[in-house]
This record gives sequence, structure tokens and C-alpha cells, in this order.
Amino acid sequence: MEAVARGVIEQAIDDEVTEQRLELSFNTFKRFEEEGYLKSAESAMFGKIYAEAFNYFVNYKMHTKDPISLNEMEEFERVIDRRVLEIWTKIMHLSAK
Repeated sequence: MEAVARGVIEQAIDDEVTEQRLELSFNTFKRFEEEGYLKSAESAMFGKIYAEAFNYFVNYKMHTKDPISLNEMEEFERVIDRRVLEIWTKIMHLSAK
């Protein structure tokens, strides 16, 4: 995967794990959890962050008009794997407040 594509994914994650963005999402997902629509606000938040990173990546690839290769998808997963503990820790820290 080219450095720009990796940077797009990293930037998406960075944008999503800011305290302000996390709080907005958490409040919404917590309300849905309390109303019985979600089993876990924390898991929903993780899914949102994953989806946003993937959307940024897909949009970048659409803009460049290059198809997404299997190698790029594997690299996408490695970026997520590398940051999963950071993401989950920030979500759980917010949840504990």
C-alpha cells in the first residue's frame, strides 16, 4: 500500500479518536444502548471508527481510480491491528467517566 493511502487511514483514525468526537458518538450510542437498540455502546463506537477508516480508504481509492488490491486490504487490517489497543483504550476510558 502506498504511503498516502496508509496516511489516509491513519488520519481517519486520528480524527475519530479525538475526545470531542468520541464523546459525541458515545452519548448517542449510550442512549441507543439504554433504549435497548444496542448491546454495547463501546462496540458500536469501535465499529464506527473502523467503518470511518475504511470509508476514508475507499474514497481515496475511488478518487485515484485504482482498484483495491488484496494486499491493500491486508495492509488496511494491519493498520487497524496496530491501533486497536489505542482505540479500545480511549473508548473504555471515556466509558468509565
